[in-house]
Amino acid sequence: MKVAVIGAGSMGGMHADLLGAMDEVDGLFVVDADASRADEVATRNRGTAVSFDDAVARADAIVIATPPELHRSAVDPALDAGLHVLCEKPLTDSLASTIELTERVERDGAHLEVGFQRRHDAGYLAARKAAGEGRIHMVRLTAHDPLVPLREATPGPPPEVAGSFRDSSIHDFDMARWLSGQEVREVFVQAGRRDGSRPDDPREIETAVISMRLSGGSLAVLDQSWLHPTGYDNRIELISETAAVTGGLSPRTPSWHADWPLDQPQTWNGFLDRYEDAYRAELRAFLACCRGEREPTSSARDGLEAMRIAVAATRSHVEHRPVSLEEIPGAAGSRL
Repeated sequence: MKVAVIGAGSMGGMHADLLGAMDEVDGLFVVDADASRADEVATRNRGTAVSFDDAVARADAIVIATPPELHRSAVDPALDAGLHVLCEKPLTDSLASTIELTERVERDGAHLEVGFQRRHDAGYLAARKAAGEGRIHMVRLTAHDPLVPLREATPGPPPEVAGSFRDSSIHDFDMARWLSGQEVREVFVQAGRRDGSRPDDPREIETAVISMRLSGGSLAVLDQSWLHPTGYDNRIELISETAAVTGGLSPRTPSWHADWPLDQPQTWNGFLDRYEDAYRAELRAFLACCRGEREPTSSARDGLEAMRIAVAATRSHVEHRPVSLEEIPGAAGSRL
């Protein structure tokens, strides 16, 4: 199968590296606005740096790993050409555009998957299977990124969706749905910044606790932070009628266990490191789906639902109230 990777940054470069090592990929094309970067990524993977138009003309499938504001401009021509598409999250950079694209995909019956690689993490899959034997009562999600520098205030009006929710927590919003088998019905957020300034500006969120009420009456809670002092910590806990199970813990989890002190080994330093195996499994599943061997793992609708939750969470933070997902356009069967 011939596969094109659009974007040769850290994310696209990782996708190209994984695809280049797969026997089922007999042609790899790399596209980037920086021609030298595209050439470097292609060369190390025995691929070819090409233009976007060439990639669409020559590939069977396409992986889009550009910044979110450029996703739509790559997805639409790929779908026009009848290609199989795997697009990194978020599906697009706005709710309205995500609704439009989802409606197109569903109307045309196109094959588009969203890059929710945690659905392919071995621990999360095992936890979902173990807890799924009984009704799930609670989903706990931990998402702590390494400490970021304190940023200056961003001018202009606040956006409809916080960057931390759209670009990071969107994975956890998808996990709340996927792990529980339920839809998110209501969201309530408490969030802030380390120095306590600009508390209502969604662009300044560094730490948040997000409570979600699910369609089956269950609860999901996400604690999210960009201020972890020693590494990258991402894990889950499920409590069901039959099991209590944790996924994502390992010797590399950057947490000191006060009850049984141990020497701390090398910790996860970021999501590419933590989820390399999941990204590899995601790409293999995508290619298998392209060959007609299995059903898609995710859909444009999954990307839209996660975006709707991110918009609701932002509104909850700004307006200091619980927000029903009924307030957010784009529900299945509705129109913008």
